[in-house]
Amino acid sequence: MKLFEPYNIAGKLELPNRIVMPPLVTRLATNEGEVTEELMDRYLLYARGGVGLIITEAVSVKKQKSGPLLRLSEDRFIPGLKGLVDQIHDASNSKVAPQLIHFLKISRSGYRQKVEDLTLEEIRAIPQLFAEAACRAREVGFDALELHFAHAYTMSSFLSRHNKRKDDYGGSLKNRLRLAQVVVERTRSAIGDNMVLGARMNGEEFTLGGNTLKQSREIALSLAGLGLDYISITAGGKFEDAVARDGRALDPYTTGYSGHRAMPPAWMPEKVNAYLCADIKRTLDRQGHNPTMITAGRIPTASVAEEVLEAGDADLVAVARPILCDPFWPRKYHEGRDKDVQKCIYCNACRDMDAAHQKVVCVQWKRKNGSVAPPQS
Repeated sequence: MKLFEPYNIAGKLELPNRIVMPPLVTRLATNEGEVTEELMDRYLLYARGGVGLIITEAVSVKKQKSGPLLRLSEDRFIPGLKGLVDQIHDASNSKVAPQLIHFLKISRSGYRQKVEDLTLEEIRAIPQLFAEAACRAREVGFDALELHFAHAYTMSSFLSRHNKRKDDYGGSLKNRLRLAQVVVERTRSAIGDNMVLGARMNGEEFTLGGNTLKQSREIALSLAGLGLDYISITAGGKFEDAVARDGRALDPYTTGYSGHRAMPPAWMPEKVNAYLCADIKRTLDRQGHNPTMITAGRIPTASVAEEVLEAGDADLVAVARPILCDPFWPRKYHEGRDKDVQKCIYCNACRDMDAAHQKVVCVQWKRKNGSVAPPQS
């Protein structure tokens, strides 16, 4: 199967296969953003399970309160992440990258900071935050680096048609792209040409008045033109159609149609978002750009992933919840042990645990004796 063949990103990074574990929140870091043994064990499971490229849960580039979220906003976070990366490399041939994120303030009172609220000084500081975090990531020993330009967060919000700023950072697509372009340029300068640099972006926002494929094609063309080595296509996950819940901060994933497109539930078709990646991939090809393209969104089995690759809709396939459900998903399918795979039922209980700020596990890990543990190899 193509899925289990080695793959090289931009002549810089050899992956053992075409399977990606995309960012999936664990809530296993400390409230100060430090790596814990439990978090390390989770990522080692993915590595031993045979994933080609592990992209960590989002890692904050800014000093701010953010609960159990990994961080690279200060040098003090380097040793813990270095320990994580070293253990993954020692345990497997999996490669690993952090997903760097900048996010705005949000509270359970209902307050949500928007890009329109930022001063020019605050905006112009963002590229340097990414660049400094990228330097730390390189020092840690990560194999690649991903910029989070998707869903409800700062960078995606600048790119979105929902951005209502009236200055050089809002309005036209050219203006909305300005910050992302500088972030890519500064980050590349910080890490050099030899380290793989990618970005995750929405193929469509699935909100009224938000970005559609028309805008996403142009965004991808701009980012590819800056020399990104890969582009990972996701969808939705926006605040604009999220439904408020008493006593909880607004969550872009748990309610609203865009949230469903970000984490497609069982009632949605298999590979529901693959067409977005396919469209953008072909758009880039026609313009002479060929970054590695990654797709995601309800890809439950190796055979479905293979269909995507054989159709040329993507170069790599990201599989999140099924690998959470059974971390040995890649190895079992590769060895022909399809019947041994514990199948994800797309109930999204894991998503709900994240929204409730609980440690994220799969509900199918519960055993008859009351313990909670993932399947074995």
